[in-house]
Amino acid sequence: MYPLLLEIGPITFYSLWIFVAVGFFAALLIMNKLIKKCRLSLKFIADHSLAIFFGGLIMARIVFVISNWHIFFSDLTTTGVLQLFYIWDKGLSPWGGILGVSLTLAFFAHREKENVKRWMDVLLTSALGAIAISNIGAFLDGRNYGRETNLPWGVTIESSIYAVPIHPIQIYAAIYSGLLAFILFKLFSEKIGKEDGKIAILALGGYSACRFLEEFLRGDESRYFLDMREAQIFALLGIIISAILFYAPNIKSRLKSKT
Repeated sequence: MYPLLLEIGPITFYSLWIFVAVGFFAALLIMNKLIKKCRLSLKFIADHSLAIFFGGLIMARIVFVISNWHIFFSDLTTTGVLQLFYIWDKGLSPWGGILGVSLTLAFFAHREKENVKRWMDVLLTSALGAIAISNIGAFLDGRNYGRETNLPWGVTIESSIYAVPIHPIQIYAAIYSGLLAFILFKLFSEKIGKEDGKIAILALGGYSACRFLEEFLRGDESRYFLDMREAQIFALLGIIISAILFYAPNIKSRLKSKT
């Protein structure tokens, strides 16, 4: 593939990081439009954008390190400990990043008495746009490759364990993440989109469901629990949590009507 996008003297531009950066700025553009549509405070996000960014970055690294503890804690030398902070090794967890950004934003929104649910609607929709673009970088980098396939759009990646065409999983992820972001963006103008928190729940449930299915086509290494890949466990939790949050208000209203 093309892990190195450009080299200018001693400076190297990696495909993955370039598209992560582009995805981040795309998310900011989407967020800016939604903030105006929802009449939220631009000053609030401007004041805390840096903290939110680092909150996501730190949590993404923490979750990745925990998931790969056998790599990082097998060598307790000074060099081994320092590797915990080498984020340029591309060791970041998408789930950790989303969790970190969400928790940091929720913390500041609650502290300053902002509408937390509405901010989560805006955040998760914007995050899906960033994930879509970042997956293009993952494709060029040869990460997160898929299983063997006979489909005409199968690709061959040197870094995979296969010497035959495989599913371009990263492109699938870019497509479904982009479609989810587009659909959710449009839903802000619909009745369901005007209910605080509903868009965020749909974003979590939709992405988790797609990611759960994606894992069946993945060919890269993963730990397994109950015959499911590790990411599928997280995705399944996301589906369950989103279903509970979505139907909880209806269940409460029915219980009240019966009493």
